[in-house]
Amino acid sequence: MGELLLLALFFPLITGLLSMFQNKVVTIKSLNLVGSSMTSSVLAVIVFRISTQGAFLNGLLYVDSLSAVLLTVVAALGLTSMVFSLSYMEKELVEGHITIKMLQRYYGLFNVFIFTMISVLVVENLGLMWVAVEATTLASALLVAFYFNQSALEAAWKYVMVCTVGICLALLGTILLYYAQVNVVGINVQALSWLELKTIASKLDPTITKLAFIFILIGYGTKAGLAPMHTWLPDAHSQAPSPISGLLSGALLSCAIYAIVRNLIVVQAVLNHEFLQYLLIGLALFSIGIAIPFILVQHDIKRLLAYSSVEHMGIVLLGIGISTPLAIYGALLHVINHAIAKSTLFYLAGIITQEYKTKHIMRIRGLIRTMPLVGTLFIISILAITGTPPFSLFISKFTIIWASFNDGRFWLGAGVLFLLAGIFAGMMYYCLEMVFGNPGHNISVGKVGKPALWSIFFSIGLMIVTGLYVPFWLHTLLIKAASVIMGGE
Repeated sequence: MGELLLLALFFPLITGLLSMFQNKVVTIKSLNLVGSSMTSSVLAVIVFRISTQGAFLNGLLYVDSLSAVLLTVVAALGLTSMVFSLSYMEKELVEGHITIKMLQRYYGLFNVFIFTMISVLVVENLGLMWVAVEATTLASALLVAFYFNQSALEAAWKYVMVCTVGICLALLGTILLYYAQVNVVGINVQALSWLELKTIASKLDPTITKLAFIFILIGYGTKAGLAPMHTWLPDAHSQAPSPISGLLSGALLSCAIYAIVRNLIVVQAVLNHEFLQYLLIGLALFSIGIAIPFILVQHDIKRLLAYSSVEHMGIVLLGIGISTPLAIYGALLHVINHAIAKSTLFYLAGIITQEYKTKHIMRIRGLIRTMPLVGTLFIISILAITGTPPFSLFISKFTIIWASFNDGRFWLGAGVLFLLAGIFAGMMYYCLEMVFGNPGHNISVGKVGKPALWSIFFSIGLMIVTGLYVPFWLHTLLIKAASVIMGGE
């Protein structure tokens, strides 16, 4: 297993490095397709080994069922976003929006970004996890600023500034957690070892631990796009190339939630259970609620999808906050479902904005006439992201809300349903306008690349299949991961 973990870190690094020195487009595409396939294959084997053999520790590397859930997300999105990039970025090159040097830089940074996200999920030490999360910011900020125009640079600058403040707070919280650890076992221990902290968690000072977790929640919550720390997210998602927007929304936000959960597992042994529930549920409701007005008055298709991500991170946190096994199971399933659905929508948004030459919703009309296939896939994906049956997000949303009712929180479940109805109305309104509205003038559209369509068909197929049936191995993995979050092995 240790060799597999090292390979999972090695493949994206070497692929990204080699991409920087290739001058032929076909070589760059082939190299990255092979590299991404190998990375995702290795991650799939790691997930399989964890499912069958359990957790694995090797020095600084540690993986368990919780890691496996997120590694599944990175494996799936790493591959689909890379396949989508092949035709999307080639079109950007052909139309003169980027140069061959920019293409080299894109694939180099893409792979570094994948490397940093895998690092977050395989390190055992909470201090190293903080370093890895910070590294994701550095890699992804350069991708947000990829086009180097004024809007992209402003978005990247805002992203770096806001997330740096957040990550500094997370560092402060991590240092306080180390201080609480030292007060119990002294300095002759492995500092910030997650397994050691978990073992002594019940002996940690409650006051220091509570303060530490508040800083950690705000810090990593900023990275996860939770309101009110979400202000960087719409700009970054809007300005990044569409495959990167899919990765940011589907994988990066999930990695930040993962960092919160890893710390939560430690602190929940010593902190008041109701305090944690109120804190997490309050933040979750605020994130879901604040997305509504921004979705209802939105003019930019990618910002519309970005605010939808704020809502979905709120839903995930809601499931964790309710903290019953069923709710946590639903939250973890929602992490996977949201990642696949949202990345698909960003891929489709990328195709649409390339053909319509605008991200302005009011100027995108008549998709069903100008691009019948893309228009159909777009409305299917919007139905999926809003939690309409039979798609997978319906199952995960239903599970979380059902867990709320089952836990005696009737008003919480009813309130969330009311908020989701508002978001559904906003998303469907803009979707119907874009798909069935009158284009007003002739739109000349080109042919959509086969790799782009393959990645979209694959993702939508996953949404439908897992909406009808959660595979047994995934069901078992989610139960084990929920057990880890509840404090089990």
